[in-house]
Amino acid sequence: MSWELKPDRPIYAQLIEQLELKICSGIYPLGSKLPSVRDFAQEASVNPNTMQRALAKLEEDGLIYTNRTSGKFVTEDVNMIDQAKSRLAYEQ
Repeated sequence: MSWELKPDRPIYAQLIEQLELKICSGIYPLGSKLPSVRDFAQEASVNPNTMQRALAKLEEDGLIYTNRTSGKFVTEDVNMIDQAKSRLAYEQ
């Protein structure tokens, strides 16, 4: 799934949506380790600070969590994923 960023909306908001889609679709399965902020930013061709802002929002929403010594991971809470799926379906 490629990063399709459009100029009509804030980039960080689009990153949040696309990361949610990747998590909900199973590209990043429950409990899986996510790439580093720098790797994500390079892959999406965005500033690392912008990517960090998007990841911080996902962490605030409970879709991902940070292990200080190991990096960022997708939540293992199926209910959180189901809520995100419902929200994405409603927004579409």
